[in-house]
This record gives sequence, structure tokens and C-alpha cells, in this order.
Amino acid sequence: MAVRAQEDTPPAPAEPVLEATPEAAPEPVPPPPPPRAPARAMSASAPLEGRGDELIAYHRDNELKALTAAGLHGKKGAWLYGDYKNEVEGITTVVACAQACQADTNCYHWNFQVEKHRCDLKAENGGSNEDIADWVYGDVPRPSKKSDEI
Repeated sequence: MAVRAQEDTPPAPAEPVLEATPEAAPEPVPPPPPPRAPARAMSASAPLEGRGDELIAYHRDNELKALTAAGLHGKKGAWLYGDYKNEVEGITTVVACAQACQADTNCYHWNFQVEKHRCDLKAENGGSNEDIADWVYGDVPRPSKKSDEI
């Protein structure tokens, strides 16, 4: 019996060599958008922001209501001239502005800007303009210094 040499058997086929192909990098996922700023709290009857005259009227009416609730009187408009103290520091409400004028014997009139909450105190001279929509003003009844000079 003849033994066949292993050399006669064909070699096993080699496994194919697959070259690694660079995979396409996944597209980056954009970060989520930042959270929205909370909406400014306004009552249900408040006009939408950005409506100009309606928004000013809303703020002005609220300031006039605050004066009435405090037993004070104010009007739409501004006192012109007679600058005494402008942009009074630390006063951010119309009631505090009116009270600051009452407490200062040199103050005869006050102005309050309804959106920026600016308080100006006025001297005796000047006059009012009731067409200015974004201000309210008031007067402090006190004796005129001019009559003292006569």
C-alpha cells in the first residue's frame, strides 16, 4: 500500500484579507437650543409686548391707579422746566416719587416715567404738557415762594 504524501493535497484556500476602509465619521449632532427666557409676568388683561402705545397706556394707567390707592393724585403728561432734582436715586415707584416731592419743601411738582421708573422733582416754575403719554406728573400744594418775596 502506498502512502500518499501530503504534498499531493492542495493547500486550503486562504481566507480573503479585507482591508479596513475608513468608516465615514457620523455627522455631529447639534446641541439643543438654549432654554427660552421666562415670559415677563403681566396680567391677562395686559397688552402684548411691542404694541407701543397700548403698552405705554397700560403702564401709565397702572401707575395712576397706584397713586389713587395711596390717596395721591397724578395726571398723564409731564411738568416741563423747573428742574430741581432729576433721576432721583432709589425711587422706583410713582407713589415714592410723589411722596419724595411732598417731603421736600423745595419741590412743587414731580414727574414719573412709567416704563423706566424715573423720578424727577421740579421747582415752582414751568408748566405742564398733558400730551406726553409715557409720563405721569403731580403737584404738591404749598405756598408759593414768589409771594413771600413781594
